[in-house]
Amino acid sequence: MPESGIISVHGVTKEFNSATDRSVTALTDIDLTIAEGEFVSLLGPSGCGKSTLLRILADLTPPTAGTVQVNGKTPAAARRDRDYGMVFQQAGLFEWRSVRRNVELPLQVAGVAKEERRNKASAMLDLVRLEDFASHFPWQLSGGMQQRVAIARALSADPKILFMDEPLGALDEMNREHLQAELLRIWSDTRTTVVFVTHSISEAVFLSSRIVVMSARPGRIAANIDVDLPYPRTAATRTTPEFFEKVTQVRTVLHGMLAAGETS
Repeated sequence: MPESGIISVHGVTKEFNSATDRSVTALTDIDLTIAEGEFVSLLGPSGCGKSTLLRILADLTPPTAGTVQVNGKTPAAARRDRDYGMVFQQAGLFEWRSVRRNVELPLQVAGVAKEERRNKASAMLDLVRLEDFASHFPWQLSGGMQQRVAIARALSADPKILFMDEPLGALDEMNREHLQAELLRIWSDTRTTVVFVTHSISEAVFLSSRIVVMSARPGRIAANIDVDLPYPRTAATRTTPEFFEKVTQVRTVLHGMLAAGETS
């Protein structure tokens, strides 16, 4: 794990409904550092706090204790400075806006001139290979294409960081694998730091340069696993012995951790 990085989390705890009899501790004593340019997946069982941690990084919910820095700033300052983009499980596109105008939206909100934001939207749609669909509306696109539009929108302001909360979870397996490959291509082209939440071990191994395994609630960092498979990764990568070995390593850590939790 890097000693210093673009994201630093120290001693973060998150409690919901604190000081009540319905208090729930979602995260406890989280320490995490992510270096610039890494592709880091947060992996763990449902309810372990993966999405909560991502939301803390993105200034969508505050920690109860601990400190967080995103690009050398508080999460609130990083949000104001548009240092990161965010992609959720659902694309969240506006049905009445064309694909191009959906991608332009963050730039429009920021007051970017019309010609500049149009040119930037065109570049982003070219990046996600949807330039021929700029005039279409979201309801005319497949689920995978809509997610590519959401990625283009998140990247439109040239963020240094991309937060992704299970963005491929709603897709069928074939489209999911195709979009995984597309996401790696986009990451290779931009070298944006990516923090990616997933439940899928194979997805985490295919995409990541490092996997952060989290324990069951209250969520803790149980393991950091480097994924040393060479890039670029393709469909052939999934058939190699090295890929299966890494999947087995991650599964062993995750299942061993869960078994220990069940018996403790």
